[in-house]
Formats: sequence, structure tokens, C-alpha cells
Amino acid sequence: MSLNRIILKNFFRNIRNYGLYIFALIFSVSLYFSFVLMSKDESAAEELSSSTLMSTGFLVGSVLLVIIIVTFVMFANSIFLKRRNTELALFQLIGLNRNKVFRILLQENAIIYFGSLVIGILLGFLLSRILLMVLLRVMQVELSVGLTFSMEAVLQTAVLFVVIFVLLLVQNFIFLKRTKLIDMITLNRTNESDSRRLGVGTILMGIIGISMIAVGYYLSTALVDYIEWAIPLMFIVLGLVIIGTYITFKFSIAFILNMIRKSKKGHVNVTDVLSLTSIMFKMKSNAFLLTMISIVSALSVGLMSLSYITYYSTGSMVENSTPHDYIFEDAEGLSFYDDLLAREGIEHETFELPAMEYNVETKGAISADLELMDMDDSILMMMVVSDAHFESMDLGPNETVITGTSGVMQTFIDYSVNEPLTFTSGDYKHSLELADVQGQSILPSMVTFGSPTAIVDDSVYQEFSSNQSPEVEGEGVRTMYALDITGEDSMEIFNMMDQEENPYFDSQIENYTTQMQMFGMTMFVIAFVGFSFLLTSGCILYFKQVGESEDERGSYNVLRKLGFSQREITRGLSIKMTITFGIPLLIGLLHAYFAVNAGWFMFGTEMWTPMLIVMAVYTAFYSLFAILSLVYYKRVVRESLA
Repeated sequence: MSLNRIILKNFFRNIRNYGLYIFALIFSVSLYFSFVLMSKDESAAEELSSSTLMSTGFLVGSVLLVIIIVTFVMFANSIFLKRRNTELALFQLIGLNRNKVFRILLQENAIIYFGSLVIGILLGFLLSRILLMVLLRVMQVELSVGLTFSMEAVLQTAVLFVVIFVLLLVQNFIFLKRTKLIDMITLNRTNESDSRRLGVGTILMGIIGISMIAVGYYLSTALVDYIEWAIPLMFIVLGLVIIGTYITFKFSIAFILNMIRKSKKGHVNVTDVLSLTSIMFKMKSNAFLLTMISIVSALSVGLMSLSYITYYSTGSMVENSTPHDYIFEDAEGLSFYDDLLAREGIEHETFELPAMEYNVETKGAISADLELMDMDDSILMMMVVSDAHFESMDLGPNETVITGTSGVMQTFIDYSVNEPLTFTSGDYKHSLELADVQGQSILPSMVTFGSPTAIVDDSVYQEFSSNQSPEVEGEGVRTMYALDITGEDSMEIFNMMDQEENPYFDSQIENYTTQMQMFGMTMFVIAFVGFSFLLTSGCILYFKQVGESEDERGSYNVLRKLGFSQREITRGLSIKMTITFGIPLLIGLLHAYFAVNAGWFMFGTEMWTPMLIVMAVYTAFYSLFAILSLVYYKRVVRESLA
């Protein structure tokens, strides 16, 4: 029989085994090509406020995607090689040397690889259109998505996967060169006899692993309290968590499951045999892989949560920095646009709000640790306005209300209601009782520069004005000039006002649009890369389970002969899938929570809702691979017992 005939015959005989490998390749090609094709869409880039926004986001995402895809494809290939080790050994036993076996793998891979490349590009084209619609929707850009195709994207994808193909050939060559014939025959046989002895060392290491993670979590909650040591603390936390996670998979889980098994005092059933006992040793041998999945899952969920927190908080952050539809630098600008809108028949309301700068002592109603921000720890700068400008506000002469308390700075400041708040300017001091604290800003950031604003009774405001320190008198008074459109503002009104010859203004609708595009693009790229890792890691675990199920075919038949039903075997496998997929996911989500909790306030105004949404979606997609693995196990059990 000729070598070419052996290759073709072997290819069709192994088409079932090739299924997983082909899926991995097609999936990787379509994933990368869709991403590159979106980056080449000129019509979408033209609609964005910044043409470089889209290209920069996709450039960063494509680099990360390449790393994920290369790792995934090479790992899938290693699993594929191990599943075919007996077959490759038989080729050598019948007289084929290693070079001819390598030629078989080369030609088989060429057929599979370049066939998958063509199919993946076609699927990637369809996927890119769907993803581009999602991206534009997230960025709130109104644009119909056409069937745009780019040969440059095809060429870029083809070059990448040719490089990966060469890497796979090198991987195959090294495998054949280094693996002895006897090792190929016995590669899938495992010996757990040495692993079954869970002695004092295992118990000690198990406790150490969990303790390291706990200490890492505790230190992450203390980062704000020791902000001057934040960078070294972050590296310490990362080291403790990563090493602790590896030790947990290597020893802690085996120790815990062994304790559960011992608590049954020898009365183990088929469920225990297929779940607890099996997982104890599988997790030890796969500790590095599971550690990587947990850590990168935590990184993916954490980054997606932080990006979604920013995106979710965009509206409130814009309202805090720009509390009115349009804000102007001076009275002339306000007068100009007041006349312009009046001529156009657009109803609006104008505002002029004077504010003066005062210092507030950080005692009584305010406690602050401003040294961490290189500021005077005893004095806080604050803008003061009169309640005469607010119809809903009627304060007593001894009361004050603080507004605009959201933001990173407020992480270092605590307010106590009903406590005295002392305002100072030079030698002048005046104490008022803090009646309320509100997060919503009443002055734009161009006036406050991020500091809070205090509202006081008009008589108190006049007294403050007459007692300002000579050093800040005049310079310490700033006036907000603004207007609101009656009803709802629109881009048509903004475009009518936004002419080159017109005076400068700051617009809420423009800030919102720009930030939604920027944060939407960031969130999409991070989510795409994050879910790409989710899909690849899920596939890797799925491939591992498929391989294990094939290796365990004989054991299911033995269990059936011992009297266990198919339903009992399936129940044990269900628990096994839950633990195998659930523990890396649970650890990853815990890592992500503590990472997000340590610094979410720097990214937005709300943590729980965005974070829980990301975790729920991630868990739902991740669970699909556990379900697929269980379905495959059920089929193998059914075939084994037939």
C-alpha cells in the first residue's frame, strides 16, 4: 500500500477524532478574521468622533487575540497528538520510520488546516457583521452595516495561520523526535498509586494554599489604606493569589475531597468513585492548567467588570462633570447662544450661579486622609454657593449641604451628618452644621476642578463674601454660565451651535457621545478578548473531558457488571462535571471580585450591578461546556454499555 493511500485511508477512518481538531481551527480562524475585518470597516470608523479610536482598540485587541489563539491551537494539537499516540506507534511497528510518520501528519494537517482556513474565513465574515452591529449599538452609533469584505484582512489572517501552521509542524516534529515508541504505547496509561497517599505533607500544603489566597484577599482590601505602598502590595497580592491557587489545585482540593470521602467511613458509592475519587487525582495532574484557567478567568472577568462599570456609569459621570446641557466660559458666550436659540425658536432656560472658594477644616463633619494625594491633610478646598439660586433648597443660617461628593477623591474623605463644618479664609472662621450630603453635582468640573460644593443660606453666603481673604478675594469667585434646553437636547441643536466662528462651550450631549464611544469601544474589545479566552478555555476543558471519557470506556462496562445502573453512572459523572468546571470558575470569580472591589471606584459610580451582570453572563457561557461534556460522557456510557 502506498504512503498516499495510507494517508487518505487513515484520514477518513479518523474523521471522528479530527472533529475536535477541525472545530478548534475553524473557531480560531473565524474569531480572528471577524475581529480583523471589523477593524478594516471604513464606514464605521468615519462615524466615530475619533478615527483613531477604532483602529487603536482593534490593534490592542488583535495582539491579545493572537496570543490566545496561538496558545489554544497548539494546546488542541497536543491533545490531538496524545489521542493518536497508539496509532502513531503502530505506524512505526509496521515499518514506517519517523520521517514518514511526520510526512503523514504534515499532509493530514495541511488538508485539515487550509480547509479550516477557508471555512473559518467564510464564517468569520458572517460573524464580523453581527459583531459590528453589536459594537455600533454599544457605542450608540446609528449606521447600517453592509457586507464589506477586505482582502487585506484575508491576507493578514492567512499569514498569521501559516505561521501557526509552521509552529504546529515544529510541535509535531519535536513530539515524534522526543517520544520513544514504548512511551507512545503507554502514554495514556496513568498510575495513581503514588498519588493516593495523602499524608501530612498534603494536608499542610493544602492549608498553606488556602491561607495564601485568604491573605492575598485581605491585602487587596487594604490597598486604599496603604496607597503609598500600592504597587509593591499589588505584586505581593498577585504572587500570593497565583501561587496559592496552584497549591490549592495541587493539594488543597485533593485534601478536602479526601476528607469528604473519609467521612463516609468506607461506604462509597458509584457517585463517589466517579466524582470525588477521580477528581482528587485529575486536579493534581492538571494543577498548572487549571491555575492558568482560573487566573486568566479572573483577569477576564475583572477587566470586563471594570470596563462595564465605566460604561454603565458614563451617564452619571457626565452629569456630574457637566450638570447642564451647555456651559460657557463667560457671560458673553451665554448671551450669544441665548440670542441664537431665541432666533431659532428653541425654548431654553439660562443660569448664572456665582460660587466662591473657601477652605474647610478636616475635623468635625469631615475626616480625610489627603496626605496620600499630596495635599494638606488639615484643609480641604470647597466651592460655596447660596441657596437663593435653588427653589427646592431653604437652609437655616446654621446649616449647610454638601453636593458633588462622587469621584475618586471621595474615597479618601468621610462625611458625618449633624456634625460641625468649619469654613476658613485667612483669619476668618465660621462653623455650620452639616445637614445633608448629596452625590449629584450642581457646578461643572470646569468650575470646581473636582472639589465638592457647599450650599449655605444666602445671608451666610453674603457674610462669607465680605470676609474672604485678600489673597483670594476676586480670584476666588467663579461663576457658572449655563443653559438647559426645554424638553430634550439633540444632536441637531448641538450641530447648529457648534460652528467654528461661535464662542467656545462645553456640551453634555457631546461629552456623553464621545465617552460612550470611547468606553463602548474599550468594553467591546475587552469583552471580545475576554469571551475569546472563555471559549478557548472552555474548549480546552471540553477536549480534556472528551479524552478522559474515551480512556474510561472500559471502566463503565465494569461498573455495569458490578450492578450499577446507567442512571447511577450518569449521576456520578454529572457531579464530576460540576466540580471539574465549577471549581476553576468559582475560584476565578472570587479572584475577580476582590480585584474589582479593590479599585472599582476609580472607574465609575456603581460596582455591584455591572459586576454581577458580567459574572452571570460569563458563568452562563462557561456552563455550556460543562453541559456539552456531560452530553458526550452520556453518549460514551451508552455506547460502552450497549
